[in-house]
Amino acid sequence: MNRISRRYALAGAAGLAGLAASRTVALASAASMPDFNDPLVALRTHVKLVGSLAKETVYSFMRLNIYADTGEGNFVPLFTLNNILVDHWTPKGDDQYEMRKYEVGFYSRHDSHEILEHFDNPITGKREAIHQFLLGPVPRVYTPDGVIAMGFTPKALPIEVIGDRVFLATESIESRPDMVHRGKTTYVNSFMTMSAPLKDVLNPAVTSAPSHLQLQNKTRWAPWMGMGERAGGTVARGFGGKISSLEGLPKPVYEGAKKLVPKIFETASWNDFLFEDSEFLKQRS
Repeated sequence: MNRISRRYALAGAAGLAGLAASRTVALASAASMPDFNDPLVALRTHVKLVGSLAKETVYSFMRLNIYADTGEGNFVPLFTLNNILVDHWTPKGDDQYEMRKYEVGFYSRHDSHEILEHFDNPITGKREAIHQFLLGPVPRVYTPDGVIAMGFTPKALPIEVIGDRVFLATESIESRPDMVHRGKTTYVNSFMTMSAPLKDVLNPAVTSAPSHLQLQNKTRWAPWMGMGERAGGTVARGFGGKISSLEGLPKPVYEGAKKLVPKIFETASWNDFLFEDSEFLKQRS
């Protein structure tokens, strides 16, 4: 018959007590977890992740590695887009949150901070002038019934809690008339995933969660790339997150933005709507 020492028995009892206490805490935490299936809870969580529940400006930065998808063989690395977003948020009451979005991007060598002065197209073998990305102001209103937006509208998928983080994925699978090629259609498939610590999502004192961002999209060739009528399009893989201010950008990105897309520093006076395709058409004409 095995003898169990008093010390061993006490240690075992303490371990069981600790396990019971941990389970109690876990159950209490689960009991206090909000119902993310509730439309109002989902809305507030969405706004907290993508922007802010308060009246404030939210800054975000993403690096988008962009590839050519010709429909045959592997993707071909093209370049990296340094994507900067400035969003002005205003709560409107009745659980409606208005956002005014300004977005720019400039191009660097693939997976590098070296600014591209021109684009040597690996598909056509031709050199093309680069047309930097500008978009805004774009108004959106987030409501319990969905997002009211101009242009493509992100559809929120169910919120997930994995480990100690909250995840929210959105998708835009849409089409519209092509502004550059009259009579044709532009197709966009865009997928964003936002995540933030659960403790920040649950904390009512936090109005804007420190979100990480991931983006994947598939779209047609940018008009300035000189792809003509070639089949295929670009695939982007982006990653980034919220930052405290534009001064929080990586130094080479801040300097590149000042040089190439300075309008993002002037959103207070940026009133006329600008869009990549329409600006390209103006430049071309």
